[in-house]
Amino acid sequence: MAAYAALLSLGHILDQISQHPPRQMAVLDKVQIDSLLENITFLQDFLEEFSLTRVDEIQALGEKISRSAYAAEDIIECRVVDQILEDSEAETKPETESSSTLFCQDLQKVIEELGSTKKDVMKIKGNEGIKIVQQPKRDATAGSSIRGASISKNNMVGFDEDLIQIMERLTGDESNLQIHSVVGMGGIGKTTLVRHVFKSPLIVHHFDLHAWVTISQQYSVHEILSGLLKAIGVLAGGGEEITQKNDNELRLLLHRSLFNRRYLIVMDDIWSIEAWDGIKRFIPDNNNGSRVLVFGQESCPPELEEAGKKIVRNCWGLPLAIVAIGGLLSKSSRTVEYWEYVANDTRTAVNMEGDGDCFGILSLSYKHLPVHLKPCFLYMAIFPEDCVISISRLVKLWVAEGILKPISSRSLEEIAEDNVKDLVHRNLVRVHTYGTSNKIKTCTIHDLLRDLCLREAQKEKFIFVAMRQGVDDSPTSINDERRLIINRSLKEEKYEQVFGAMNSTSCTRSLICCSLRNATFMKLPISPRLLRLLNMDDFYSYEEVLCLVNLRYIAFKAPISLDQLNPLKSLSSLWNLQTIHIAGMGSERPMNLPAEIWEMPQLRHLKRNDGDFYLPDPPSTKSKNGSRDFSVLKNLQTLYNVRNFRCTDKVIGRIPNIKNLGITYRNFAPGHGLDHHEVNKLVHLCNLESLLLNCDKDVLQNLRFPHSLKELTLSSCRLSWEDLTLVGSLPHLEVLKLKRYGVQGPEWNPVEGEFLKLKSLQIKGTNLEEWIADSSHFPRLENLVLQYARDLKEIPCGIGEIQTLKSILLEGCSDSANSSAKEIQEEQRNLGNDDLQVHVRLFGNWKQFLPAFNRKRLFSTLEYPVDS
Repeated sequence: MAAYAALLSLGHILDQISQHPPRQMAVLDKVQIDSLLENITFLQDFLEEFSLTRVDEIQALGEKISRSAYAAEDIIECRVVDQILEDSEAETKPETESSSTLFCQDLQKVIEELGSTKKDVMKIKGNEGIKIVQQPKRDATAGSSIRGASISKNNMVGFDEDLIQIMERLTGDESNLQIHSVVGMGGIGKTTLVRHVFKSPLIVHHFDLHAWVTISQQYSVHEILSGLLKAIGVLAGGGEEITQKNDNELRLLLHRSLFNRRYLIVMDDIWSIEAWDGIKRFIPDNNNGSRVLVFGQESCPPELEEAGKKIVRNCWGLPLAIVAIGGLLSKSSRTVEYWEYVANDTRTAVNMEGDGDCFGILSLSYKHLPVHLKPCFLYMAIFPEDCVISISRLVKLWVAEGILKPISSRSLEEIAEDNVKDLVHRNLVRVHTYGTSNKIKTCTIHDLLRDLCLREAQKEKFIFVAMRQGVDDSPTSINDERRLIINRSLKEEKYEQVFGAMNSTSCTRSLICCSLRNATFMKLPISPRLLRLLNMDDFYSYEEVLCLVNLRYIAFKAPISLDQLNPLKSLSSLWNLQTIHIAGMGSERPMNLPAEIWEMPQLRHLKRNDGDFYLPDPPSTKSKNGSRDFSVLKNLQTLYNVRNFRCTDKVIGRIPNIKNLGITYRNFAPGHGLDHHEVNKLVHLCNLESLLLNCDKDVLQNLRFPHSLKELTLSSCRLSWEDLTLVGSLPHLEVLKLKRYGVQGPEWNPVEGEFLKLKSLQIKGTNLEEWIADSSHFPRLENLVLQYARDLKEIPCGIGEIQTLKSILLEGCSDSANSSAKEIQEEQRNLGNDDLQVHVRLFGNWKQFLPAFNRKRLFSTLEYPVDS
């Protein structure tokens, strides 16, 4: 909903100014800010908690809220922009009293408008003539049961009876082993309830052993058994003993560990009966009051069956409609009243769709979304049909747009990723590929659902998408649009019309523009005064960029003459910039970043593709009292690609929360070797999760990796396979990519006890011939990718025995390696393992025959995208 998004965006602006005001910005009046925040909070709470059945009234109210919130944004951001631009022209120019007075007066008018809207809301809430259907809040619950007991809330208020009932069952007089189930729909508070039981002093003292194990949807028996043994303290050999044992050995060890002990086992988030069947025979009945609590999924309550059947009938048997409504119901209130409400809505939607189209039914999946998810869902309209959407890019855009509701102790990126998962669980977005730690890497959206996003987004004036045809066909109607999207499908003549119409726009905040294929570098088609987000295929003059003092996100392609036209020559005025993403156009020359980069507290992501940048040393500054003064870039998460990164204490101290880092060490300046760059201090980046290194072997041998690493890419390092022990001992490493002779040598014999958590291994471009390994070397490997291993004789047959292995992909490898992969698959099928997928692709000398853009399209369709 646009109104809710507008309130969130205004709240983000106020927070950013209060936390990190631009040095030119005069302090805002505290009374006005407090009044604004009070109104914002009240209206947000109202929109979160209620959905009105009189759509026209709520729509009119939403439009009023949007207008007021946008007006407040305009007033505040205009004030910031004016002061920054005036300061750049005359740093000592005093502020006139009249401008300050006018600003306060304009802002006060908006505050009064929001106050008036607040009164309207209070009247509506008190009007008995309007039925209000209360929706579950973001973490709300509706009902669960432990054999009849109900859970009414997800906090501990009102849980007393449930707590008592569960404790009585766990500590009762029955001596035989008992299995109790906690069943209910996901997210309704089962875990919260049982956690309190599990940690209560009564339970802690009653049982000798306590084990809590969480079971993933893609579980393995080995993982469950290992988790149970670790939970009860069986950690001989620092955990290595457990890892190296097979399933039968683990089952016997578990049985011995539990025998003659009174134990409590909690199995959280169990997805299938097979997970329990794999271990139940080895849970001993000691006849001493031991208990197992198992979380399950509850079938439809009888009182909801009739309403559920109505909903299915009203979906006309259309699979997409049924799936979408099913996703809605799985996350909503399980009451007869609410399900009947949805059933009536689906019947109304069907009656409106005389041609049997399911669009009206699909619209209900949007109508009934929690309000914090509506802006995120509508934002999917910016992507073209059949587009594979990068979650990383989507998250950055959501953050920059200010449409995410903050949650204490969580980053905005984490909140965004949770929202993606929620849309997936509601069947509104489909997972395309998974990445590290089973995180969603890319997603897609069905064409009909995208059409729904497009229609609702443009109806609410949330997004305007200029396309080949449709409701957005008149470019003259975009004067008051705040988010403008230009897709490549736009006809050339239409392109010129849209750009012409944009010249008169003044309130645009976001511009995402895919230019025509034959277009040359462009200038901005709009007044850049208040622009916050800019994503353009082609370049524009850097003088224009420096006027975009309100920017939060900028992504563009840089020209070949980058040094002559560097858009980052001066960043001192871009006080609010969060994301800088530069895509190359044939130039691989490093770019020099200005020293102002260290004075940008909002910066979160800085990335350059197809080239590097030099990161300057932080400036040495002193405050007026002579003490050391420097800003810490606590929001910075991504630096990619940095040439000859200096790991000095001063640099490390300024980027404490960096998670993703890409470094190239090549061509050191005379007199500036490894000692000058202090590569041994890289280990102090204790939050680093993903690292790409393009360097020589001697650099690698002089650095230490942070133990926090989950993903490591080594490119052109030419490390020997024996030296890979530098990597194998990393305790949390899940993804390892060895590219372009990242490691070289004819034989690899891995060391026992290494790569214990590795899930994905990619080797691209290698002279490896003999690979000696078995299932104990990579016990948790899920995906193996081999590319251009033309000398490799075979894949070790023991690799196929890894229980977690899901796929093997070979591209451009030797015939014998390809044959060994097929043999592994056949052997596993004979053993009853039909889950292992093996893909072999033969390209030969494809590079000389296939144009670059077609090659890129080919690889974009692969399960594992490859660098071209």
